[in-house]
Amino acid sequence: PIDPNRIAILFGSIGTLIETSELQRNAFNQAFSENGLDWNWSPEQYQDLLKKSPFNSLYPRNYTEASSAYFDASQAIYANGPIKEKEAHLAALATSAATKCQYCIPYHIAQAKRLGATEDELKAAVQIAADVMRMSTMFYGNEFDLDEFKAMLKN
Repeated sequence: PIDPNRIAILFGSIGTLIETSELQRNAFNQAFSENGLDWNWSPEQYQDLLKKSPFNSLYPRNYTEASSAYFDASQAIYANGPIKEKEAHLAALATSAATKCQYCIPYHIAQAKRLGATEDELKAAVQIAADVMRMSTMFYGNEFDLDEFKAMLKN
Protein backbone atom coordinates (compact mmCIF):
# COMPACT_ATOMS: atom_id res chain seq x y z
CA PRO A 1 0.00 0.00 0.00
CA ILE A 2 1.05 3.59 -0.65
CA ASP A 3 1.91 5.60 2.44
CA PRO A 4 -0.04 8.91 1.98
CA ASN A 5 2.61 10.69 4.07
CA ARG A 6 5.34 9.81 1.56
CA ILE A 7 3.85 10.81 -1.75
CA ALA A 8 5.71 13.11 -4.10
CA ILE A 9 4.98 14.23 -7.61
CA LEU A 10 8.10 14.47 -9.72
CA PHE A 11 8.32 16.07 -13.12
CA GLY A 12 11.08 14.99 -15.47
CA SER A 13 11.08 18.18 -17.50
CA ILE A 14 13.27 21.03 -16.33
CA GLY A 15 11.28 24.14 -15.61
CA THR A 16 7.88 22.41 -15.67
CA LEU A 17 6.57 24.36 -12.70
CA ILE A 18 9.51 26.56 -11.76
CA GLU A 19 12.94 27.36 -13.19
CA THR A 20 15.20 24.73 -11.62
CA SER A 21 18.35 25.02 -13.72
CA GLU A 22 20.31 26.81 -10.98
CA LEU A 23 19.27 24.18 -8.42
CA GLN A 24 20.37 21.44 -10.78
CA ARG A 25 23.68 23.16 -11.57
CA ASN A 26 24.42 23.42 -7.85
CA ALA A 27 23.39 19.81 -7.25
CA PHE A 28 25.62 18.58 -10.08
CA ASN A 29 28.56 20.62 -8.77
CA GLN A 30 28.03 19.22 -5.26
CA ALA A 31 27.77 15.64 -6.53
CA PHE A 32 30.94 15.99 -8.57
CA SER A 33 32.78 17.52 -5.63
CA GLU A 34 31.62 14.79 -3.25
CA ASN A 35 32.89 12.18 -5.67
CA GLY A 36 36.34 13.73 -6.01
CA LEU A 37 35.81 15.20 -9.47
CA ASP A 38 37.47 18.52 -10.15
CA TRP A 39 34.56 20.17 -11.93
CA ASN A 40 32.59 23.25 -11.10
CA TRP A 41 30.29 24.93 -13.55
CA SER A 42 29.50 28.62 -13.03
CA PRO A 43 26.68 30.81 -14.39
CA GLU A 44 29.41 32.80 -16.18
CA GLN A 45 30.48 29.69 -18.09
CA TYR A 46 26.88 29.25 -19.21
CA GLN A 47 26.75 32.83 -20.52
CA ASP A 48 30.03 32.25 -22.37
CA LEU A 49 28.55 29.13 -23.99
CA LEU A 50 25.49 31.11 -25.10
CA LYS A 51 27.77 33.72 -26.68
CA LYS A 52 29.63 30.94 -28.48
CA SER A 53 26.46 29.59 -30.09
CA PRO A 54 22.79 30.48 -29.72
CA PHE A 55 22.02 26.77 -30.18
CA ASN A 56 23.42 26.14 -26.70
CA SER A 57 20.26 27.75 -25.31
CA LEU A 58 18.28 24.73 -26.57
CA TYR A 59 19.66 22.52 -23.79
CA PRO A 60 19.08 22.49 -20.04
CA ARG A 61 21.84 24.51 -18.39
CA ASN A 62 23.44 21.50 -16.76
CA TYR A 63 23.88 19.89 -20.22
CA THR A 64 25.07 22.97 -22.11
CA GLU A 65 28.81 22.44 -21.77
CA ALA A 66 28.66 18.82 -22.90
CA SER A 67 26.21 19.71 -25.67
CA SER A 68 28.49 22.47 -26.91
CA ALA A 69 31.47 20.09 -27.03
CA TYR A 70 29.38 17.48 -28.84
CA PHE A 71 28.13 20.06 -31.36
CA ASP A 72 31.72 21.18 -32.08
CA ALA A 73 32.84 17.58 -32.58
CA SER A 74 29.84 16.64 -34.71
CA GLN A 75 30.38 19.66 -36.98
CA ALA A 76 33.97 18.55 -37.58
CA ILE A 77 32.73 15.53 -39.55
CA TYR A 78 31.73 17.87 -42.37
CA ALA A 79 35.06 19.66 -42.79
CA ASN A 80 37.47 16.96 -41.60
CA GLY A 81 35.62 13.68 -42.11
CA PRO A 82 36.16 10.86 -44.60
CA ILE A 83 33.48 12.26 -46.95
CA LYS A 84 34.23 15.47 -48.81
CA GLU A 85 32.52 18.45 -47.19
CA LYS A 86 30.13 19.25 -50.04
CA GLU A 87 29.00 15.63 -50.31
CA ALA A 88 28.57 15.45 -46.53
CA HIS A 89 26.19 18.42 -46.68
CA LEU A 90 24.32 16.83 -49.60
CA ALA A 91 23.90 13.65 -47.52
CA ALA A 92 22.73 15.78 -44.60
CA LEU A 93 20.29 17.59 -46.89
CA ALA A 94 18.85 14.23 -47.97
CA THR A 95 18.48 13.17 -44.35
CA SER A 96 16.97 16.54 -43.43
CA ALA A 97 14.42 16.23 -46.21
CA ALA A 98 13.51 12.67 -45.19
CA THR A 99 13.10 13.65 -41.54
CA LYS A 100 11.36 16.91 -42.47
CA CYS A 101 13.73 19.09 -40.45
CA GLN A 102 12.67 22.59 -41.43
CA TYR A 103 15.72 24.06 -39.70
CA CYS A 104 18.26 21.64 -41.18
CA ILE A 105 17.20 21.94 -44.82
CA PRO A 106 18.07 25.64 -45.35
CA TYR A 107 21.30 25.22 -43.38
CA HIS A 108 22.56 22.30 -45.46
CA ILE A 109 21.43 23.90 -48.72
CA ALA A 110 23.39 27.06 -47.83
CA GLN A 111 26.47 25.06 -46.84
CA ALA A 112 26.33 22.87 -49.96
CA LYS A 113 25.93 25.94 -52.18
CA ARG A 114 28.82 27.65 -50.40
CA LEU A 115 30.90 24.63 -51.37
CA GLY A 116 29.82 24.76 -55.01
CA ALA A 117 26.81 22.44 -55.15
CA THR A 118 24.58 23.00 -58.13
CA GLU A 119 20.79 23.16 -58.09
CA ASP A 120 20.79 19.78 -59.84
CA GLU A 121 22.94 18.24 -57.09
CA LEU A 122 20.61 19.64 -54.42
CA LYS A 123 17.57 18.24 -56.24
CA ALA A 124 19.29 14.87 -56.68
CA ALA A 125 20.00 14.65 -52.95
CA VAL A 126 16.34 15.31 -52.16
CA GLN A 127 15.23 12.85 -54.87
CA ILE A 128 17.44 10.13 -53.38
CA ALA A 129 15.89 10.77 -49.96
CA ALA A 130 12.42 10.56 -51.48
CA ASP A 131 13.26 7.27 -53.22
CA VAL A 132 14.63 5.75 -50.01
CA MET A 133 11.53 6.83 -48.08
CA ARG A 134 9.22 5.55 -50.81
CA MET A 135 10.87 2.13 -50.99
CA SER A 136 11.05 1.90 -47.21
CA THR A 137 7.31 2.59 -47.06
CA MET A 138 6.60 0.03 -49.77
CA PHE A 139 8.69 -2.71 -48.14
CA TYR A 140 7.46 -1.98 -44.62
CA GLY A 141 3.83 -1.52 -45.54
CA ASN A 142 3.75 -4.74 -47.54
CA GLU A 143 5.69 -6.63 -44.85
CA PHE A 144 8.29 -7.72 -47.39
CA ASP A 145 10.47 -10.43 -45.85
CA LEU A 146 13.85 -8.99 -44.79
CA ASP A 147 15.71 -12.30 -45.16
CA GLU A 148 14.29 -12.72 -48.67
CA PHE A 149 15.39 -9.17 -49.49
CA LYS A 150 18.93 -9.79 -48.19
CA ALA A 151 19.12 -13.01 -50.23
CA MET A 152 18.21 -11.01 -53.34
CA LEU A 153 21.16 -8.69 -52.71
CA LYS A 154 23.64 -11.57 -52.73
CA ASN A 155 22.90 -12.34 -56.39
